Amino acid sequence: MRLKIAFVLLSLGLVVFSLGSISFGTDISNNKNVRIAVLQDVEEFTIAIRGHYEICDPITNTCFEQGRSLRKSKVEGILNGISIADKKYDRLQLRIVSSKDIAISYDSKEKRYRGKIDIIKDADNHFWIVNGVGLEDYIRGVLYHEVSHRWPMEALKVEAVAARTYVLYQIEKNKTQDYDVTSDIYSQVYGGRSAERYRTNLAVKATTGEVMVYRGKVLPAYYHAACGGMTEDVSELWKNDLPPLKGVVCEFCKNSPHNYWKRNFRSKDIQDLLNKNGYRVGFIKEIKILERNKSGRIRNLLITMRDGQSVTIAGKDFRDIVGPNILKSNNYEIIMKGYYFDVIGKGWGHGVGMCQWGAQEMAHRHYKYPQILQYYYPGVGIINLNKPEEIPQTVKFP
Repeated sequence: MRLKIAFVLLSLGLVVFSLGSISFGTDISNNKNVRIAVLQDVEEFTIAIRGHYEICDPITNTCFEQGRSLRKSKVEGILNGISIADKKYDRLQLRIVSSKDIAISYDSKEKRYRGKIDIIKDADNHFWIVNGVGLEDYIRGVLYHEVSHRWPMEALKVEAVAARTYVLYQIEKNKTQDYDVTSDIYSQVYGGRSAERYRTNLAVKATTGEVMVYRGKVLPAYYHAACGGMTEDVSELWKNDLPPLKGVVCEFCKNSPHNYWKRNFRSKDIQDLLNKNGYRVGFIKEIKILERNKSGRIRNLLITMRDGQSVTIAGKDFRDIVGPNILKSNNYEIIMKGYYFDVIGKGWGHGVGMCQWGAQEMAHRHYKYPQILQYYYPGVGIINLNKPEEIPQTVKFP
């Protein structure tokens, strides 16, 4: 019954904008370039290039070298420059562009990337590698890592629109920085050309240019794996207070593999982590939940030491310190067992925005991707950046 009520309210609250009302701040289209930091702060790596390539200065556009291909070669820092395959360039930045793709190998892992690669050397002789690629190619490199390519097509389309919207928001936010997003869980997991799959590419093609907007601006379209029953209010985590991100009841992810989880911790290990992160904590006697928010997630914890002293810590900070892939969500119970304690939790991720496992279940129940998006982001409009004359009409729920 709660879900039916939510659907009715949602269908009344949909907003559809014309393209002319969008305020992006910069020109954003399907051809917009995305800058992804694919390696950060590394001492050396290897590179291989397929197809015709150029090595240039990204600031002056001076071209130093051209070739038909490049075998796997080591990239190292030298005095006032960069060395590639023993060829020395007296620049702190280089740009490599290939007609096919560029393979980057680091820590025994190789990934191929479309577009261009910027190699940036810092004062510590470490490298930052930034892949510049078109918007749709970027989304193709994201989907396989964020959802299973075996999921229903409508769920893949949901992820494509959410991922495209999220990165456009980040492009605007980080336009004065050296990159827009990273390639890990702290932005969106991106694997370049190596991550492309047939079905995920179909979902990208089917939704080309489609993004979500709210009150004329691109939405910060956060999402997570599984919410555990209710999505989170964005204001609990970040300095945003947007109606589409206030949280909704979700009964669709209850059969996900992340709906319930359990971890065991040694109190001394948590004590060490807290001290390492600036909290003065002695031997832990008890960790108690002080306050939960409306979604059931923990707002504050009280940690009491054996000497009677105590410290209060925000639930979101505690999760960050322990590790977001270890403490899977901020919705859990704590059972103290002397020098150890158990954590029994629900869901995986920060909880804001779309619940991916919920979206998968909605797709199994034959909801279309605009309906799923407008359930998890109530009040948004869905537009096509490239086809303003084909802006979708409001989707009505049954």
